[in-house]
Amino acid sequence: MTERNDARPVSDAIQSYARRAMTVQSEFSEKLIEANRYWFEQIQVESNEAWELFRRFNSTASVAEKVTALQDWAKGVTARSASDATYAIETARSLGTIELNLFARKTGSVDEATQKAA
Repeated sequence: MTERNDARPVSDAIQSYARRAMTVQSEFSEKLIEANRYWFEQIQVESNEAWELFRRFNSTASVAEKVTALQDWAKGVTARSASDATYAIETARSLGTIELNLFARKTGSVDEATQKAA
């Protein structure tokens, strides 16, 4: 009978950890899906901007207008690149935080069950 009572805290701890792992995996997956959507949208934006530059560049014979088109495109690329870098850093930080939740020690009954098992 004591063997069964000793196994219960271990079983509870394992189940609790498994639940936490599934929750973290779900949050992690949702964040990755969000990031993929963002980057696919950025690919579309960059593609559209490149086609617009191509159209503007080839629709005029004036060197000044071509230079202006290139300057406008370069300003847009610089602004989008800064925004993309910020998003990438925030996403990496968010994913790291989500992943750390898996290894964070929970307080309360879970810790008590883990301590009893140890």
